[in-house]
Amino acid sequence: MSEEYPRALDWSAWAEAGLGDAYADVPRHGGDYARAIAVCINSGQCETLNKQLMCPSYKLSEDPTLSTGGRVRALKAALNTDDWNNAMADPTLSRAMDLCVSCKGCKRECDNNVDMALIKAEYQAWRARNKGVSWRGKLFAYTPRWLHHIRFARALIRVRNQSPWLRRLGQTRLGISATAALPEPAGRSFSEQRAVRSRIGDDPDKPDVVLFSDTFTRYFDPDI
Repeated sequence: MSEEYPRALDWSAWAEAGLGDAYADVPRHGGDYARAIAVCINSGQCETLNKQLMCPSYKLSEDPTLSTGGRVRALKAALNTDDWNNAMADPTLSRAMDLCVSCKGCKRECDNNVDMALIKAEYQAWRARNKGVSWRGKLFAYTPRWLHHIRFARALIRVRNQSPWLRRLGQTRLGISATAALPEPAGRSFSEQRAVRSRIGDDPDKPDVVLFSDTFTRYFDPDI
């Protein structure tokens, strides 16, 4: 990701990060994106097991490479190499970024407010441009489409939860844990329920109301 490389997000807010600081350790490639990564001051707060939120993946694994600081170190190493394009595809870095849960705990609790969720989004955009989007990514990204257009997709989720063979297949092919049950859709979606349709009418004496029903409210928990 060189200065000329097209980035997905605007990192100009970090344009002056580390300027004049000989110890900022800003990577040679990546421009303002690299500066956003380099705001980490290695305080180690993300590698503790206290009551703060940051960093869930580290707290669960106690693996330093899965902390906010660990991800910063891996990204810096990749962006400091001349062959940074291949370095960004390193499996260790990819695993560390994948296991960031984007909780933004670091943005609130880190001494220097490292925004790893945003940094991860840029990394994922780079990977999508260079490596394409995985089937797992497409599966979750297009969940609203599957549930809306493919009626048997709802039944398929239930069948998968009941079938040890399909659970193992999903883990092998899509990286979905065989031990975890997927959320099962309700029998009827929010818009399909008669009670909802019966309450919606054209009454010129009443104000218009716009109700936003997101994917999980619409298909999984319509009673909400």
